[in-house]
Amino acid sequence: METKKLESVDWSYFDKFEYYNDILLPAKGDGITMASQAVTACCKLVYKWYNDGDVYDNQYYLIGWANDISGSANWLYKYIPETQEILIKIKNCKNSIEYENILKELCDIVYSPELLNELNQKNKVGDAYNEDGLFKYVEPSYYEEEYYYDEDNEEEEY
Repeated sequence: METKKLESVDWSYFDKFEYYNDILLPAKGDGITMASQAVTACCKLVYKWYNDGDVYDNQYYLIGWANDISGSANWLYKYIPETQEILIKIKNCKNSIEYENILKELCDIVYSPELLNELNQKNKVGDAYNEDGLFKYVEPSYYEEEYYYDEDNEEEEY
């Protein structure tokens, strides 16, 4: 299981979503429409990965750091069915490259102009930061795992 924090980040992929972040990302909270909630949830997942190494579910191969962001993934999964097939890929994700691809696919779906226009017509539902559901952060009982996966998906003993 990988535990390495990213040292340098290429944010350029996410630059194409800046326009929607500027108009839909609320100054605080998760907004008043489902579109603002969707953008809030995506930004939280992307930001926490690239800044802190947090993942939205560490029950499988890829473990995350201490901050729980599962609620944002749960909100997306629950209220935007188009995200379910992408989010569920965390079960088989073994390294940071695969996780980054999940985040990129997720943003490509959520930031679709058609979807955001549709969601902007709908009032806020639930809590884009703290929704219960399938994804969970599990606090490890200890940090001495026998095996972790490295960047190249090869087992290393520590």
